[in-house]
Amino acid sequence: MSDLPVEVFLVDDEPEVLEGLAWLLDSVKIRARTFTSPQAFVDAVRQTAGPLCAALDLRMPEMSGLELQKKLVDEGLDVPLFFLSAHGDIPAAVNAMQLGAADFLQKPFKPQDFLDAVNKVMRIAREHHARRVQAATWQQRIAKLSSRELEILDAMKDGLTSKEIARLHGISPKTVDVHRANVLRKMDVGTTTELQRLIARHEAAGADRPRPG
Repeated sequence: MSDLPVEVFLVDDEPEVLEGLAWLLDSVKIRARTFTSPQAFVDAVRQTAGPLCAALDLRMPEMSGLELQKKLVDEGLDVPLFFLSAHGDIPAAVNAMQLGAADFLQKPFKPQDFLDAVNKVMRIAREHHARRVQAATWQQRIAKLSSRELEILDAMKDGLTSKEIARLHGISPKTVDVHRANVLRKMDVGTTTELQRLIARHEAAGADRPRPG
């Protein structure tokens, strides 16, 4: 996951500021895309499938940084970000953090502080992307299971034997064994223990597992 490339977007209405920040990132081998238009930034976010993060200027004429952050949240666009501000605006900083901003840098800031903030949101972006991929993979596998196989999966998760599952659902142990084999194959695991670990990782990530019904 540490090698996964992350797109870094910089948004500021002053081109010279963007040029300086992009140069700083380029000096440490981080490529950045720059935007003077908040709407152009949002359009680019919508078209980006991989992990991305952003640094937003707080005060811009077309749309403030806070308004831009809220737009991302309202549209369900997952963009780990931090703010840059030439003003010591404590209420704005509080609002930004409440909406999920990772940091708030006041201009002028030290180059290393900016790089640290970028690395922080890049790390968050990788983590979020990995969780999305994991959730999508889980949903693809779960979608292959029939209602009966979902019931068998629940029983396997709880460690029930084939005989116990057979009594629970009023079917033969041999039929249960067929369903168990299908569940393992469709979930792309080799053993019940591997399946239980897969379910545990999924539930630890906070995603909901479909219930049989």
